[in-house]
Amino acid sequence: AGGDLLKNSYSWLEPQYHLMSWALSCLSLRENYNEVVLYTDSNGYKVLIEQLQLPYTDVIIQYDDLKCPKHQWAYSKILSYSLQKKPFLHIDGDVYLPNRLNPELEQGGIIAQNKEKGTAYYRNMVNKIQDENIMFPEFLEKELHKESIPSYNAGVLGGNDIEFIQDYCQAVFDYVESNQLLHKHLNYSSHNILFEQILFHALASEKNKKATTILKQEINDNGYSHLDFCDFYSYKNYTLMHIIGGHKKRKQTCELLSRTLLKKYPEYYQRIIKLFPEKHKRFQHQKKKETYPISYSEYAYKLQRKWRKIPNHILFDLERKSSDYLEYAKWTDEKRQSVIIKRNPYLSIYEKRNTEELIQSDIALIPSLLNNGFQEVLIDDLSYNILITLKYANSIESIQKKIYPYFRSRIAKDYKVIEKQIKEKLEYLLYNKLIYTTSI
Repeated sequence: AGGDLLKNSYSWLEPQYHLMSWALSCLSLRENYNEVVLYTDSNGYKVLIEQLQLPYTDVIIQYDDLKCPKHQWAYSKILSYSLQKKPFLHIDGDVYLPNRLNPELEQGGIIAQNKEKGTAYYRNMVNKIQDENIMFPEFLEKELHKESIPSYNAGVLGGNDIEFIQDYCQAVFDYVESNQLLHKHLNYSSHNILFEQILFHALASEKNKKATTILKQEINDNGYSHLDFCDFYSYKNYTLMHIIGGHKKRKQTCELLSRTLLKKYPEYYQRIIKLFPEKHKRFQHQKKKETYPISYSEYAYKLQRKWRKIPNHILFDLERKSSDYLEYAKWTDEKRQSVIIKRNPYLSIYEKRNTEELIQSDIALIPSLLNNGFQEVLIDDLSYNILITLKYANSIESIQKKIYPYFRSRIAKDYKVIEKQIKEKLEYLLYNKLIYTTSI
């Protein structure tokens, strides 16, 4: 609640990725559930509903008058929990459910994403809070004295035991009020994990209740790896994806989130990027005149002017084709042999001149729907030769046969090494959208 969704990144690399995450979360839920309700404020309604047209079945504008410091952001989630009168699951905007949860799991009394094992990470956080002379309820203080502080991750939280959930919410409200956490003039640290996740576990233990968890394994509080939670290459195979903490700042994570949304829900992807014309010059109304001091920049500038005439729908189609890379990346080498590789039809290569000290290598350029309207990719000699070979569409086997002569002196001895290098370069060129696959 609160803040400008078009300017505030909310811990993501950029605001556009925050909106892409909300979109993918909502759309993945709507594929599996008939009722998905959004709790938001007027600003959230304007962007998520009026502009993006996300298909929530109902929208509750709840937080316009919420007086809460921004760093205690989980408080608004507790308010949402407290308003529920029937069984529910609350799903965070950075959580995606590509597949419906097990029906037996959905019948659990209290439900959480997974149990957490406390490490020095939570211990240090709690020690800092304890130094603020905070008052804790007895059942919570008992948990905080344990060597390993247990908790439940609240990326997904809810259940059928509404009485317990109401007791939990009231315990949080009491904790927040008794310690005046909503008073902005008091310089408290973030208490979100403590009152949302650790307190939830502590109260469940006090009442001898065990949460049903979506993920069965217990995970260290700082152990949410990219491979286990953020691997968009395996999106459709996940029970649950959760882009936690620092993963939101990783460029590759954000790029693959973007491509996943584009591939599965292109109309929503397009609505989002149009909201950020300052990032994507093709959506700006004014064209700026710029001057460039070096020859490469002049070359790029001329291409950019030429490419402005390309209709957006053509570039959008090329973006969609490039998103097939997500599937290709998970295929076996045998399956990849059936694929045809094509070069971006607008690709242009700037070959480095020996007199240019500022240019370190050859550069491939393509027009782009996003950012400044074009994309620059550094390429080495092998990448250059592959791109030249792809003047016409080719299979991977055909590409390899045409590239092998460039390794003539090593071919007999290093066949496997060369094959591996070509494979890696193809993936590099696919990832950077210089080439794309067909027959997927």
